[in-house]
Amino acid sequence: MSATTARMLANALWAGSYLFSTVVLATFAYVYWTNRNVRGLEYLLAAAVLGSLQSILYLLSLVAPSVATKVIFWKLFGVLAAVVVFLWYLFAVVWTGRAVLARRVTLALAGGPLAICVALLVTNTAPSVPGLHSLYWSSVSVATPDAVLSPLVFEGGPAALGQRLYSLCLLLGSVGLLVAFTARSDQRLYRWRNAMLVLGGVAGLCFAVGFAFLNLPYEPHPLVYVLAHGFVVLGVARFGDYDVVSLPENSLIEAIDGAILVYTVDGTVIELNEAAKLVLGLTDEAVGRGIVGVVELSESLPGVRGGEAGSVASPAGIADLLDGHEFTTVINGVSRTFVVRVSRLDDGGDHLGWTVLCYDVTDLRQKQQELDLLKQVLSRVLRHNVRNDLSVVKSNAKMLAEESSGLQAERLRTIMDKSDNLLDASEKARTVEKLLSSERTRSEFDVAEMATEAVETTRREFPGVAVETDLPDSCPVNAHWALSHAVENVIENAAMHNDADDPQVAVTAECGDERATLRVADNGPGIPYKELEVLERREETQLEHGSSIGLWLVDWIVDLSGGDIAFENTDRGCTVTIELDAAIPEAGEDDEATDLNLGIGADD
Repeated sequence: MSATTARMLANALWAGSYLFSTVVLATFAYVYWTNRNVRGLEYLLAAAVLGSLQSILYLLSLVAPSVATKVIFWKLFGVLAAVVVFLWYLFAVVWTGRAVLARRVTLALAGGPLAICVALLVTNTAPSVPGLHSLYWSSVSVATPDAVLSPLVFEGGPAALGQRLYSLCLLLGSVGLLVAFTARSDQRLYRWRNAMLVLGGVAGLCFAVGFAFLNLPYEPHPLVYVLAHGFVVLGVARFGDYDVVSLPENSLIEAIDGAILVYTVDGTVIELNEAAKLVLGLTDEAVGRGIVGVVELSESLPGVRGGEAGSVASPAGIADLLDGHEFTTVINGVSRTFVVRVSRLDDGGDHLGWTVLCYDVTDLRQKQQELDLLKQVLSRVLRHNVRNDLSVVKSNAKMLAEESSGLQAERLRTIMDKSDNLLDASEKARTVEKLLSSERTRSEFDVAEMATEAVETTRREFPGVAVETDLPDSCPVNAHWALSHAVENVIENAAMHNDADDPQVAVTAECGDERATLRVADNGPGIPYKELEVLERREETQLEHGSSIGLWLVDWIVDLSGGDIAFENTDRGCTVTIELDAAIPEAGEDDEATDLNLGIGADD
């Protein structure tokens, strides 16, 4: 390959690299724009836009036909280079929260030397403007006048050297700020984000220094920008908003309906949203304080602040005290009730801190009070008024029936049957009340024993129904305490509503290692499909509703027992299948020895 061909290839590669830098930096600017709510990212947005413009200006300086035009483009390129360096420094100051360095006077002092160098660059002697100073460069020439891409060659002056050294100092200072910020304990939550920023600054610094010593004919700034911004964009796009955005600047935390406070594993409060300030009565000064002190300052946490918080110094202890705490405070003249929930923050197995979220449960508590009142009223009505009045109605109807005959006696028996139905519904409603007020825990019960007792009761109450059983001696299951009501209800209904000429009910049970199954089959009319549709939809409407609460009660009890229930209608009859978790027996001593691999087996 000849020297001319090699030079043309190198020129083409450099031209392509500048076009590549223009497009990539513009893309980075779009990423910054979409994340412009992030603190300080507006400075990187401006830097990416100016960097893309720099690439275009430098490419224009290479293809410009005259030296004077080349110098003009190159001067604009140099001005933007100084601005980009200062923008990166501004970003580092704002990102790390250095209030002292962000003051106008301090920034003016930091940018003053660059402004002087830029002024000397603009006013330096150029072929088209003779007679001016030459502090930035003393001479300029074209490297290859006959080439399409021809860079300028300068004999640099003290101002150019000063700008380069001072720019490196600013870059070094910004990297130092980012490193110190990353090393802070309260930034462990954001280590990926800060690591990418540090790598971006270090990469730009190292490559800028390296290119300076290589003495290349072309300016490497656009390529350095691509590398440095690439690390920053990687942090923004790759590791997600939570790891990239400081929480106060993240619109997500402000959009959450609740008060949020975050503190680190060492107990330092690092974030809180506006709702937390309002609900807990705090200010921005809470950030950076210990969580114990913050809890003591909060007037809205009397139950925690009053005694235990001061004696519990560990952040984990505060988390335990806060979790589940309920308090009432006045906000904008209205009393509101909140419940505190505390969640651990973990990252790859490392415990980073806790998130404290205060839920507004005012409306929920009011609904609970209303439901409690309604339950008390209905309970009293069902327990006293309805039950007592129906008993009186039934007794009087029975006495009249004994003294009557014919149609009148038949009507009185109808009154007695309907009274029995309402009394049964009242009893089931009382069972529902007990379910609502009891603990929803599961214990071990013998479903075979429950079924046997229910069958005996059914045989006594419905002697005309043939009830056959195939039940094991024992079938222990884990279920709710009210399971016996469900078993009795299913077997009783199979006999009660059976209108066949030879009514039959079959009760069978199978007890496996993991699941136990109880089946109740009859040859009656089956369960109306409307009833099953309402049960499957799990809601009643004004047009479609069940005729009684029996099915609801059975379904509810099975659900509380962690089981499944199925209804299968056939041409003549219905099969109800209830599946429950089998109770696993505790291992004996021999089993425990075998599990521990002590060499003691069944054969021994």
